[in-house]
Amino acid sequence: MSGWLPLLIIIFAVALVVGPVMWMKPSDRDRRLAALRQRATAAGMTVKMRPLPPALGEGTAAVYFNRWEDPRRLDVGWNIELQRMSHDLHFSDRWDWAGKAAPEAAWPLVRELLGRLPEDACGIHSTQGGLGIQWQERSGDKGFEAVEQALAHLRPEIEEAIRQRPRRTEENGGEGEEKGDEK
Repeated sequence: MSGWLPLLIIIFAVALVVGPVMWMKPSDRDRRLAALRQRATAAGMTVKMRPLPPALGEGTAAVYFNRWEDPRRLDVGWNIELQRMSHDLHFSDRWDWAGKAAPEAAWPLVRELLGRLPEDACGIHSTQGGLGIQWQERSGDKGFEAVEQALAHLRPEIEEAIRQRPRRTEENGGEGEEKGDEK
């Protein structure tokens, strides 16, 4: 029996060292998410983590942002989030504005964007940096392709729809220089 004791102590010591190292090893899910986010970065998108909409409970989900071509004079800061249930008062089915709404000129495009989202999408965010789709990444490559194509196709159109048109000076009867422009 005393011959086994040193061997058991060695095995226990190795387990104490190797155990925490194995816990730090990324899981298959972590590797898959890292690959998706790397793919998004390679496609020119920015990925940020944000809290889930309140209707979906606690936790976070990634937002894949496609940058604006020309961010000047854009009416941004509007967000649309997935709600618990469908209601006639919501913007579209289960989707509703979270605070500020997008300019009305963009509403048909936002509805089209909602129709192109993967099943696990939970929000659309407009910031100074770009237009983003928040999704839980469960749909994997198929979901990523839907997000990428939706943003590539509709972000330029939404960008123009939310662009604030410059005001004309009153003195010139609406013609001439724009307010704020200097010669």
